[in-house]
Amino acid sequence: MPVPDFQSLMLPALKAFAGGGEPPLSEVRERIAAAAGLSAEDVEEVLPSGRQAIFVNRVSWAVIYMVRAGLLERVRRGVYRLTEEGERLLSRAPPHIDMNLLGEYPDFAKWKQRANASLPGRAATPKPNEEISYTPEEALDRAARQLSSALEADVLHRVRDAAPAFLERWSSIC
Repeated sequence: MPVPDFQSLMLPALKAFAGGGEPPLSEVRERIAAAAGLSAEDVEEVLPSGRQAIFVNRVSWAVIYMVRAGLLERVRRGVYRLTEEGERLLSRAPPHIDMNLLGEYPDFAKWKQRANASLPGRAATPKPNEEISYTPEEALDRAARQLSSALEADVLHRVRDAAPAFLERWSSIC
């Protein structure tokens, strides 16, 4: 079973913090994986960069975004707890939590606006109903793969279209 996108992990993550206490993020990830029915292989699958497990990355970003919305608060490194606002949201029994729902929280909207304003060439406000399914790391990995593929295709195209003299000159250099 593939690991759900980070937005799909937001509600299970918030529920994992319910009931009080300050569980470490590693324990929360175990709860989410069990609730989602993920196998050990699913949980251990790594990003194309090889730097981090996809599941760990997605849960981390789900938690970060919910902290920005004020649904969770950081107690110390790797330890979070549910806020009163998080409890209120869970009591409403939402069918899911996503970026659109988080955008309704003023702290999240301000943070997102500041983050977008600092990026050159981006609008200061996010597009409404913008579909976001990749974490920032996944988006960077995907962009890097796309650029690499485009570069490979461009080089191959140029070599195929090159005159024989060009290829002979290169073969004598190599």
